Amino acid sequence: MSPTVEGQRLDSAAGWAVALSAALATFAVFAVSYSFGVVLDSIRIEFGIGTGLAALLFAIPTFVFFVLGVLTGQLGDRYGPRRVLLAGAAALGAGLWATSLAQELWLAITTYSLGVGIAVACAYVPMVSAVSGWFERHRAAALGVAVAGIGLGQFVGAPTAQWLIARYGWRDTYQVLAVAATGLLLMALFAARRPPLEAPQSEMPSVRRLLHNRRFTLLYLSMMLLSSSLFVPIIFIKDYLEDLGKPGGEWLIGIIGLASLLGRLALGALGTVLPLMRLYQISFTVMGFSYLIWLFAGDNYTLLVIYSLVMGSSYGGFIALSPAVAAELFGLAGLGGVLGALYTAAGIGGLAGPPLAGLLIDDVGYRFTIVVAMAVALSSVPLLVAAGRARAVPLATVGAGEAAARATTPAQRGPVTVQSFRAAPAQAALGPESIDSVLLQSFGGPEGPDDVMPFLQNVTRGRDVPAERLAQVSQQYLRHGGVSPINEQNRSLLAALSSELARRGTPLACYWGNRNWHPFLRDTVGQMAGDGRRHAAVILTSAFSSYSGCRQYHEDLARAADEVPGAPRLSRVRVYGNHPGFAGALAERIREALDGARLPSDVRTLFTAHSVPNRMAASCDYEAQLSDAAEAVAGMAGLTGDIEVVYQSRSGPPHVPWLEPDVSDRLAQLGSTGCRTALVVPLGFVSDHMEVLADLDTKARATAARAGITMVRARSVGTHPLFVEALVDLVEETAGLRADRPAVGRLGPRPDSCAPGCCPLERGA
Repeated sequence: MSPTVEGQRLDSAAGWAVALSAALATFAVFAVSYSFGVVLDSIRIEFGIGTGLAALLFAIPTFVFFVLGVLTGQLGDRYGPRRVLLAGAAALGAGLWATSLAQELWLAITTYSLGVGIAVACAYVPMVSAVSGWFERHRAAALGVAVAGIGLGQFVGAPTAQWLIARYGWRDTYQVLAVAATGLLLMALFAARRPPLEAPQSEMPSVRRLLHNRRFTLLYLSMMLLSSSLFVPIIFIKDYLEDLGKPGGEWLIGIIGLASLLGRLALGALGTVLPLMRLYQISFTVMGFSYLIWLFAGDNYTLLVIYSLVMGSSYGGFIALSPAVAAELFGLAGLGGVLGALYTAAGIGGLAGPPLAGLLIDDVGYRFTIVVAMAVALSSVPLLVAAGRARAVPLATVGAGEAAARATTPAQRGPVTVQSFRAAPAQAALGPESIDSVLLQSFGGPEGPDDVMPFLQNVTRGRDVPAERLAQVSQQYLRHGGVSPINEQNRSLLAALSSELARRGTPLACYWGNRNWHPFLRDTVGQMAGDGRRHAAVILTSAFSSYSGCRQYHEDLARAADEVPGAPRLSRVRVYGNHPGFAGALAERIREALDGARLPSDVRTLFTAHSVPNRMAASCDYEAQLSDAAEAVAGMAGLTGDIEVVYQSRSGPPHVPWLEPDVSDRLAQLGSTGCRTALVVPLGFVSDHMEVLADLDTKARATAARAGITMVRARSVGTHPLFVEALVDLVEETAGLRADRPAVGRLGPRPDSCAPGCCPLERGA
């Protein structure tokens, strides 16, 4: 398949088709579920029961569909939404038809609860999870469209059910709804597709891990309290109005649905430009205070319409923003399972709230019940605020949330220019070597879809990489809008270096140049010459030395110095893979992962690095450096289990041997030997760029899940303060201000200058 096929792109027309199919599916199931308030009186009369007991017919399926979301979310992640939706269609048709024939209350509750509960669980969580995987920049808006079917279903379902009951009775009405809703679900199947970037197949977080995650716990409790109150008007407002001798309650239910539809669309769109958590908190607050309007409305239909509009729009925001907030807080890894776990809170609230409200209505009337519902709703707000302030620890993986956030951050657009920070006066210099600037030299990455293939051709020129491999790699970039996360990561690192230099009282000018894409190194060196720079300390975004990880960068530096008139002297800081700052930062990332995932220190640990051809590895000590650094980092992190170095991201022709084992192959082997948990540490990478996201967070994680392994990934060092401080220490070292040359491990500090024959390119490698 061509890498530019529209159907395989994120934020594409194909993604919007999936969002519309999700809207159709949610319309079908919620038109049935939220029409219950219209059927309530018929059920009460048919079986001779009170309001509280009748409300169970709504509360139990609500609990069922939210709790089953744990299972259907994982099934959707693993098998795709289409199969799960088909099961939901079968359950809905059979359940409603059986309910229409039930002569006993227990049988009606059982068939309705299972039929509607299973159908909603199959149509909701897997579909919104799939939509999340189809979008990055427009995720909140797309989810607003996907869940708009809930409000539209409520708006259409309640008046339609009222019309059908008036003519045919509630039993025939459920038969009509069984046929119609099942047909709509089958129609939704046609566009229900897996996302091009499949959600990583991680296991469901354990209960212990969930309970120890403060952010999740607070979010869970706030959702449970809000859900306890939000179903009260949906079920009882028609009955409330009829108690006052007024008709039209079914239209109030419909207006709540219509307002929630508008709220979903509006707040979903606002979620693309405003902070999601702030919008989410506003929705909770407005929903709580809206009960004041109902409290003082009495039988004033206009005020009740206003209440329905306010309550419905804020309720729509709650529904639309919940999955987007979950994706933002906890990442896309296994999002279906995470959403399913979170939605059990709504299931508990939905199970408890309506029956308790019904009992209160029977005992003390509506006024006191409305006050209680308002108090419960408002009590959710402080918990939600606290959740937003709690320390972020991803659930299914440590680091995935940040990686996803970085991958979805739009890169700066427009003409590509050379990046520089804090351009100090040309005469400013540091130390006896007169260092007057810092140059960050990196690999580079595309800034948009049109850049992808030219960038990959630059990277692989002369290396005989098969065309199908280029197409495969290009897909990885296109799924992220053609934008490499390495660009924003380099900007962040450059800014951190500039800030640390300024903090130390040496605000040197900082520049950024790439090997393979804009800003190209030659252009950056040209700007440095124009700025009057004379001597720069060069930092490579490669922590270990090999031909591709070090010598090629040296060759580019030499070429730029030769081609640019008046080029500054370019002095590379020494290789820092065993510097205490790099090793210490990575050790702290490991401890973050262990703490966040509640893993013991004896967990099986795989340190990953970029694979290189065997002949290239034989001409340098790349493998020895990695092995030595892995042992040192493991010791600093307190790891006591088995560790090993594995490799990833090979790109050469199949007949050329590269360093092994591949990380995915090793995970599959470990799974076959009974290993059930593995920690993966990106040792050979300084940031969570595309190769980390694609080869670890997607490919390796899916392999681990198939092998029965829970894979937890530590973050790369990124802009960890210890790493940034270490790089500035190396700049000072290069400037002649430091005599000490700290290193960890057995190999000692690397030399400032490479030997003439170091890391040669072995032809045929």
